[in-house]
Amino acid sequence: MNKRILTIQDYSSVGRCSLTAALPILCACGHDAVGLPTALLSTQTYGIEGYTFTDLYPNMLPSYEHWKKLGINFDCLYTGFLGSMETLAATTEIAVDLKKKGALIAVDPAMAENGKLYAIFDDKYRDGMFELCRMADIVMPNFTEGRMLAGLKMYLEPNEPNARMILKILHHNGFNRVLLSGIHTDDGRQGTATLDNGVITLQMNTNFNEYIHGAGDCLSSAFIGKLLAGVPVNKAAQTAVDFCKSCIEISLKEKVDLRFGLLIERVLPMLINRP
Repeated sequence: MNKRILTIQDYSSVGRCSLTAALPILCACGHDAVGLPTALLSTQTYGIEGYTFTDLYPNMLPSYEHWKKLGINFDCLYTGFLGSMETLAATTEIAVDLKKKGALIAVDPAMAENGKLYAIFDDKYRDGMFELCRMADIVMPNFTEGRMLAGLKMYLEPNEPNARMILKILHHNGFNRVLLSGIHTDDGRQGTATLDNGVITLQMNTNFNEYIHGAGDCLSSAFIGKLLAGVPVNKAAQTAVDFCKSCIEISLKEKVDLRFGLLIERVLPMLINRP
């Protein structure tokens, strides 16, 4: 049965990431996807100068209240990049309300990479995001965020043993379902490690050396889309990994400017046709 999914992220008009990636992917998985933008940008921000930014925080809670008055209900809240303490607080308020109503809460922390927080975030934002993660039914950190969420401060290689250690700590700390991304194996592959009620499995595919903007958004969105369609956690993660691999392959073949994201529209039929 198709689900109505509310996803809260920023909207970059150019560059397939955040909402411009999440909405078509979730729809391809058969769901009614509703976007609540935290900000409007002319382009995504990585490697690009001069972009415009409009804060949409004042519109967030009024929009949600309007939907409630219309009797619009959501089966899932899926959060991505939020960007400020104000939008984080508004998102947390919405999450609390939806959780009371039985909605699934899925959180991609989207706050750190390569061993450290993004430059725009501080420890206060990190701690607030941790609170939202603890409320969630599913968390989807990359390796850096997973290490932070597990309370580990030392540098760790993003390999299988360390991924298993992080997931075991998270499970001990009360997390039941986790999608941990950015894991590398000794045979040169890359993918995810999942925790599903104590069971840890890996989902791997080809490793690409290029920095691919928006790949994480595609991964999380495809995973949530398949999970809400009734696919088990480990299989939903493998489909998401395979989907990203196909998106990257065709984008490299077409020699697109990777600052503007992946050619996801070419690969959406894979999500429609694959159970």
